[in-house]
Amino acid sequence: MDLTSLDKTALSSDYAKLLEFENKNPITSLIELQVLRMAVTLSRTELILKLIVEQYLLDGQPVASKLIAEHKQLDVSSATVRNTMVQLEQQGLIRSPHTSAGRIPTTLGIRLFIDKMLQLAPLSDKWQNEITSRLLPQLPVSLMCQQAGQLLANLTGCVAIVSAPKAAGREVRQVDLVRLASDRLLLVVVDEDGDILHRIINCEQSVDSATMSKVLCLLNAALAGGQWQDGMVRLNTILRNETGLGQILIEKVLGQLSLDEFVQHQPLIYGQHQLLLTPDYQQNPALQQVVQMLEQPSGLITLLQTVTRDAQPKLILGKESGFVELSQLSLIAQSYQTQPHRFVALLGPRRMDYAKLIPLLEGCAAQLNLNLNRQN
Repeated sequence: MDLTSLDKTALSSDYAKLLEFENKNPITSLIELQVLRMAVTLSRTELILKLIVEQYLLDGQPVASKLIAEHKQLDVSSATVRNTMVQLEQQGLIRSPHTSAGRIPTTLGIRLFIDKMLQLAPLSDKWQNEITSRLLPQLPVSLMCQQAGQLLANLTGCVAIVSAPKAAGREVRQVDLVRLASDRLLLVVVDEDGDILHRIINCEQSVDSATMSKVLCLLNAALAGGQWQDGMVRLNTILRNETGLGQILIEKVLGQLSLDEFVQHQPLIYGQHQLLLTPDYQQNPALQQVVQMLEQPSGLITLLQTVTRDAQPKLILGKESGFVELSQLSLIAQSYQTQPHRFVALLGPRRMDYAKLIPLLEGCAAQLNLNLNRQN
């Protein structure tokens, strides 16, 4: 995103440093910008933009010049505010929706506000308690990821996205078969993270003890102590040499292992229904494409994997994502583990409460990282 076309005479000269930083870092490192902006004093033009964006984020309505002129931080006439708003509109920072007399900030205007003017709020004690009480260190990784996604969606009303719980190359620690009935067995597989797969294996006939013992020995030979996918390959080779009931049992086990491997490598997405209920969604049919995108999120996940390579939170506004479907939405993303690479993200309307949601996502990521380090 190129900000060099802005009228620097209308903006404070101190902001040149931020413009230079933004040109080099299109997807912003929010912590670095927070430090940088502390030394910058707002001009009147910037203050008016700040007030417009803050009011828009609060209620989502076009902001009138009269409302801005009455603000206690300003001591100027309505005419001065109107003239300044004309300048801001010419610079592409605000626009007039439809025939409304008010103005709303553009993506560029919100980006400028976030990069220079946003002050992050401390994470509230209530939210911190929710994080520590729900994301317990003894939880298996997959369950912890599920808890994190559900918690973020419930607290924010946004769509929460958590990277796939399992990385490639997960190992199998233990395999067992437990008899539930003469024709029903329980498959138990424990991986290196302590996650346990329980699946009932229904057979069309009674399974004798000798067949059950033999199949269990074959499962352990193929799976235990090795990587999940490699074990499935070995088990498939074993299957070709088996016949009868033993072959049937191994086929059923392979089906369950394949399904779990697929599920564990899919991103976790929560809160899609909340996006459907937002006023922005109801008023803008184009947002309905977002739900379709979340059903096939490979492109979105690739974007999030790319921008979360370092430890800093990232904010992507609208068209900055490169996806037309997300042009009216924002993404906040945060890495919480390097090896394997894992992240959490929030997707919601452009008028998110960024000051509160960024610290929330950071707090959640920090707790996940702490728990995983304890497990290791």
